[in-house]
Amino acid sequence: MKNTDSEKEFTTNVDVLVVGSGPVGATFARIVADQVPTARILMVDAGPQLTARPGMHVKNIRDLEELNQAQIRSQGPTQFKYNAPSFAERASAASKRGRERLETLARPGTHLINPSDDDLDASNMPAAAAATNVGGAGAHWTCACPRPGNIERVSFISQEEWEQACTKAEQLLKVTCDAFPESIAGFAIQQTLGELYNPILPEDLKVRAMPLAVQVREDGTLYWTGPDVILGPLVESASEGNNRFELRAETICRRLLIDGDHINGAELEHLPSGKRETVTARIVVVAADSLRTPQLLWASGIRPRALGHYINDHIFNMAGVALSEQILERARSTLEAAGRLNESKRLSSESIIGVFRVPLHAPEHPFHAQVMHLDVSPIPVDRSQLRGDPRHIVGLGWIPLKEIRFEDYIEFSDTDTDYFGMPKMTIHYGFTEKDWAALEAARAEQRRAAAAFGQPLDTPQMMPPGTSLHYQGSMRMGEYDDGTSVCDSYSRVWGLQNLFIGGNGVIPTSTACNPTLTSVALAVRAAEKLATILQGT
Repeated sequence: MKNTDSEKEFTTNVDVLVVGSGPVGATFARIVADQVPTARILMVDAGPQLTARPGMHVKNIRDLEELNQAQIRSQGPTQFKYNAPSFAERASAASKRGRERLETLARPGTHLINPSDDDLDASNMPAAAAATNVGGAGAHWTCACPRPGNIERVSFISQEEWEQACTKAEQLLKVTCDAFPESIAGFAIQQTLGELYNPILPEDLKVRAMPLAVQVREDGTLYWTGPDVILGPLVESASEGNNRFELRAETICRRLLIDGDHINGAELEHLPSGKRETVTARIVVVAADSLRTPQLLWASGIRPRALGHYINDHIFNMAGVALSEQILERARSTLEAAGRLNESKRLSSESIIGVFRVPLHAPEHPFHAQVMHLDVSPIPVDRSQLRGDPRHIVGLGWIPLKEIRFEDYIEFSDTDTDYFGMPKMTIHYGFTEKDWAALEAARAEQRRAAAAFGQPLDTPQMMPPGTSLHYQGSMRMGEYDDGTSVCDSYSRVWGLQNLFIGGNGVIPTSTACNPTLTSVALAVRAAEKLATILQGT
């Protein structure tokens, strides 16, 4: 990969400038490069490059100390090692102060948007966080890739187009349902959930293993998908000096340059040296995440009414149970009778050894459930009191739909700046009576599932707002330019011919499922439109 030495001569005139190197930015770059091989693409990211292969998922780093250092380098202004907090610690973090509060509100590899105590107290989303590194959150994410349920999907994109975009997104992300080998405990989880929920779910949405963005190698080890996988040949071509694709780390986009209904380019700054330069571009894509993309638009004077509004964070609550011996024995008997009893050797060192889902399908099941097979509990457990096998903990996450409101918004300051010198953000966010009712309904389903598994370990614990890192709606797409959206269905900003945006923030619907597949699918569709524009000019 080309270095970011301030002495180096860089390209200053490109066909496509991509701001942000996460999964969505990588999707735009890859599709444009595939469809328009002559296009010159420049990608910039404010954060450092963590690994020799840019954008690699940190879970692929085998050396623990090297992995810890990669996470620390992603943490922007909070460059210290976090202890991985339990769900219970995160749930109580809003009342804590100082560094302890930072360690429990934010996850390793991320940093809080408002890291000081005064700013935390002013925000209604205290756990709002981001990752600042090449690959963005795509170097740290859980890799869960469920397709959205019936009412989560964008209604003004045809079913045919949506299916095509999702399929391409799954191919780019290397999505599989076979990441973890079948085990007795895993089968017991799927069997128990299936008996509860399959009767009310359509045939294509039965309980099954969670689709995950990961490749299973020949020796059974896993290679988790980061933006490096999406970029594919672009990673190699850049390292070989191919000037068609260039990636600059530690380079922040300060503002976009507007000329009427066009963006002429952008003002960039190489953070280590402070060197600034102007890059011209035929088309600009901003995919800097759901908070910092609207921040850049605001800083550039692009301020449609809906910008920063309608922000939607998943209401995240977690509980746990231990599998009973009876459930495990029943699963063993079923597998043995089917000739599938095979205790595969576990090759992963992670605590999560299986993930399952109960899809959202309204009105029968208006929730997304992510059910994890763990060998450590996400909440405090007195193992001496367990009746089941303490090695088999089931983490139950039942997520309801959040009501979308204009009143939930990011406030951008015209006077104060954040630690990167960009407009300071304060998030105004709250829950309605409808939200609390949806949460209680989700917890009722959580309790029902827990009862089917065995001994409940604790009551569901609601995480502080922002914990999910799944912020949506802050730059939402719409069918019409009526003031309730920022971009059209192809992610092109209203009123600007050559500015595209991408990320979870463009999702306009209330969702409960993990949003990355949806965001990448929307980016696939937008990038194909972008490529046709390049080809036609």
